[in-house]
Amino acid sequence: MGVITISRQIGSSGTFIAEHVAKEMGLVVIDKEDIETIMSEYGFAAFSEIYDKAPSFWSRWDETRALTVEFLLTAMRAFAKVGNVVLLGRGGFSLFQGYTDILNVRIKAPLELRILRKQSEFGGTDTQCRSILERAEVVRAMFVKSDLHSNQDDASLFDLVLDTGIVEPERAVAIISDAFAHLLTHPRIDATQTRADLTADEVLLSLVTEHVEKRRKGEKRADAVKNSGLNSR
Repeated sequence: MGVITISRQIGSSGTFIAEHVAKEMGLVVIDKEDIETIMSEYGFAAFSEIYDKAPSFWSRWDETRALTVEFLLTAMRAFAKVGNVVLLGRGGFSLFQGYTDILNVRIKAPLELRILRKQSEFGGTDTQCRSILERAEVVRAMFVKSDLHSNQDDASLFDLVLDTGIVEPERAVAIISDAFAHLLTHPRIDATQTRADLTADEVLLSLVTEHVEKRRKGEKRADAVKNSGLNSR
């Protein structure tokens, strides 16, 4: 099959949509914790610190940060080459433009709705939730812009942009699933590459393949319980 990348605003129900699309299409969701598991095998333990904090002026030229981001992209390419996955977040859309078997999706929602969703899940005041969401979105946007040299708000980089303030999450699942099925049987006419063109180190590819298979079988990740905090979904 292929790959779906899903970029989402916090509180847009993007994680819910990714999980249900994966179930519908027989794919495996690969998120931050999955990537961290692979990166830790190669000694990149600082990924969370780098991804979850806005880069300072000087950190943009920090060798550790540069090497960590470079390997993050290498790991994501390996996951895409293995295929049959939904890559959730981490700016995956920026890596896979023009691939005939990769669908890039953006999930968004109005800020007020996203605040209400997070309040119903975790509590907190309007001011608290608004502050957390806005700060987290700035960090994400800066990571994509500074480290991946892309723009998550550029609609032209996505095949689908769905607003869950208008399209119910369940309906979004059906739309994405239909689009993905169509893509696999009707390749893009302007595509220049396929997943087969991606390259990956054999050792890394073997590790990623094993990880995806374990996730497919429902085995728990050894690193940590999946993050369910305010910055997810």
